Amino acid sequence: MGNRHSLRKAGQPVALTVFAMASALLAPLAFAQTQVFIVQTEHQQNIPPFQATHVKFDQRKLTPRGRRELIVAFTAEQGFARRPLPLDSHGVVLHANGELKPDGMDYEEALQKHGISSKAGDRLVISDIKIESDKVVLEFNGGPDHKHKYLRHIQIGAGMGTSPLVQDNGQEPVGSRLTLVFDKYVPDISPDQLRGLIQPVMDFNVKTPLEAYVDTLPPKLKEAILNHHVLVGMDRKMVIYALGQPRDKVREQNNGVPFEEWVYGEAPETTQFVRFEGIRVIRVEVAAVGQDLVVRNQDETGGYMGTGDTHEVKMGDAAPSKDGEGDHKRKAPSLRLPGEELPGTMQPVRQPGQPDTKPQPIPPPPGSAPAPAGHWTNAQSAIAGLGRPS
Repeated sequence: MGNRHSLRKAGQPVALTVFAMASALLAPLAFAQTQVFIVQTEHQQNIPPFQATHVKFDQRKLTPRGRRELIVAFTAEQGFARRPLPLDSHGVVLHANGELKPDGMDYEEALQKHGISSKAGDRLVISDIKIESDKVVLEFNGGPDHKHKYLRHIQIGAGMGTSPLVQDNGQEPVGSRLTLVFDKYVPDISPDQLRGLIQPVMDFNVKTPLEAYVDTLPPKLKEAILNHHVLVGMDRKMVIYALGQPRDKVREQNNGVPFEEWVYGEAPETTQFVRFEGIRVIRVEVAAVGQDLVVRNQDETGGYMGTGDTHEVKMGDAAPSKDGEGDHKRKAPSLRLPGEELPGTMQPVRQPGQPDTKPQPIPPPPGSAPAPAGHWTNAQSAIAGLGRPS
């Protein structure tokens, strides 16, 4: 867009041993304190606050007929995720009209440790439902485990001719799991009551992907997206939902910092230039015919997802030293031993047994006068250009 505007002495063996042991024990601690690097975590975000449900249901035990109705109603049923779901075998545990586990920071840690199966607003398909004595287990999008979790590791046969008991298709699971727990037993609930109980995790209302996504956002962001308005601080997904795919994308640098600018519209229509640094909008310019250029570069989302986009991990690159020198001052890796220096001049590599002599000049042809010292004949020059004769 440049065309638009211009880091012990001997006799004391006991003390030496104690010192060595102490050093070995303290070394990992010192490493842990100095080894730090910063990684981007896409999934760290403002997870919607949990609100317990208040669904009334019959306290009698679930009947065989009620069990069949639940299985039929929820097999292959579809809905939308109301919060990001972890790709973990334990999944999330929801107590009927009660708390959700994990929750708060524990929920974010589960997302960091195991990864995300579905983001808020993504479509969910119930691929399996199991009704046990005091809980109902729902698996979404194939579940978080292989179909045969343990049998796939067992092989049968003799010698080298073994084969797995159950063949594995090689695909890694990408689903999630929800366990709805009751106090003593699963009561005689209807499909609608079960939908209401798991509402904090899964929404069964018929919505478009846009509606399902914006319902997970704060009111200010939801209103802006539905009104096709971009705010500074939005991420790429929000911008696409608000304005769609851009007409053009331009990648440039500003003071050495790379950025990407998305262009919407074309003159004489109103044109918008949305600038990203990483995944966040840092600047919005609106150019309309006959009006001054409008520039916005301050956060307009109220700090939504403005913090928590990085996570500090106690491993990796070393932190800068006290004098301000970081990794860029360290020496490059080398195969030389400590204290070993290179020779003053580099010698050519010679094959074993090769005599240490310089190549002799080619004698002149018989009957010709010898060439002056330091002068090569045309034949010598031609042969020298092709390499030494064998």
